[in-house]
Amino acid sequence: MKTEVRILFRSDRIQEGPRALLDTVRCGPDVAELDEGAIFTIVTLDERDERLPRLLHLLTERGASWLERRYDCFTDEELESARLLIMSYDVNAEVFGGPQEGTTYDMSEACKRCGAGARQTSAMILDGEYLHRLEGRRAAMTFKDDMLVDEKLSGALAESGATGLSFRGVFAAFEGRGHLQLPWRQLCATHTLPRMSPRSTGISPYNPCPCGRSSFAGKEEVPMRLAYRAADVADIRDINVTWEWFGEAKFDGDVSEALFPNPLFLVTPKVWRIFRDAGVTGFDWIPIRVEDG
Repeated sequence: MKTEVRILFRSDRIQEGPRALLDTVRCGPDVAELDEGAIFTIVTLDERDERLPRLLHLLTERGASWLERRYDCFTDEELESARLLIMSYDVNAEVFGGPQEGTTYDMSEACKRCGAGARQTSAMILDGEYLHRLEGRRAAMTFKDDMLVDEKLSGALAESGATGLSFRGVFAAFEGRGHLQLPWRQLCATHTLPRMSPRSTGISPYNPCPCGRSSFAGKEEVPMRLAYRAADVADIRDINVTWEWFGEAKFDGDVSEALFPNPLFLVTPKVWRIFRDAGVTGFDWIPIRVEDG
């Protein structure tokens, strides 16, 4: 495992220009995304790279602010040996869907304040205006992390014997034209894990609900590292979701206007291999940590 740091800063705030600044710390095109005329410049470095503190020092000297994200990178061997992997998708492939598009939910066991624990009861309904984001892809997520796969990939998952999964249909809603069924399936998990270990890092309840289950979020400056006790992952399935629900919540009792938080998908390396062998890209796969005792 290695930890990379992604620095984003305003190109037009550098008096001598971003290229001259990057040349000073020997950050070339192998680590820098620099386009002439672009507002922002992005530099990605290993956190142990000696160029990182030098770059931050120069930005500080010039009074430039920056955004910083730290994340862990893993080899295939490390992913293969993991007990479970967090599965998340590139935000550029997000589509809008869920309760505001007509997807229905059973709220009988959900939190009345945030909606955590809402159980979907219908097919996934997407906003038809977002369908172009599915073109050329085998998998995607809604903006609330509902997992979508094309028919061929859903068939490969079903034939693999992967446990803990079920599928729902996917429809696109068009104003004035009704719904159109799509050649996609929503990948659903049937198993929820217990609470994660308090030794998990890189997450925090930014707007906690009294239920204690929702509004968790990642921290850009700290890699997300979920931890579970060994006993809590002894009975896992190939596809699972977290007890904790992440993201913003907006719920006043009207499901049709709700913005629910969402659990994270945690899958075994078996699922990762299926996606990899299908040539699917765009996912981040992050191993959990398992504690003894």
